[in-house]
Amino acid sequence: MAMDSSLSAQLESVLRKAAGDGTALASMTIDYAGEAESQTLSSKAWVERATRSLVFAQGELRRADGALAASASAVFRRSGD
Repeated sequence: MAMDSSLSAQLESVLRKAAGDGTALASMTIDYAGEAESQTLSSKAWVERATRSLVFAQGELRRADGALAASASAVFRRSGD
C-alpha cells in the first residue's frame, strides 16, 4: 500500500502543477496499472479543459520501459478572485 500512496502523491503533485496556481483539488480518480516497484517513474500531466471556476486535468506515471504505472483525472476549483 505504501507504493500506492506514493503513486497518488506523485500524481497529485504533477496534476496540481498542470492546473496552475490558485486552484484547489476538488476530486481525483486514480487507476493503477500494476506494480511500480522501486523504479524511477516519469510523469506527464495536461489540462483537458477549463472553465471560469474549474480545471479538468489528466496525468500519468510511466515506468522506465514506457509501461503505464498509474493514471489519474482530477478536478480543481479555481479560487474566487
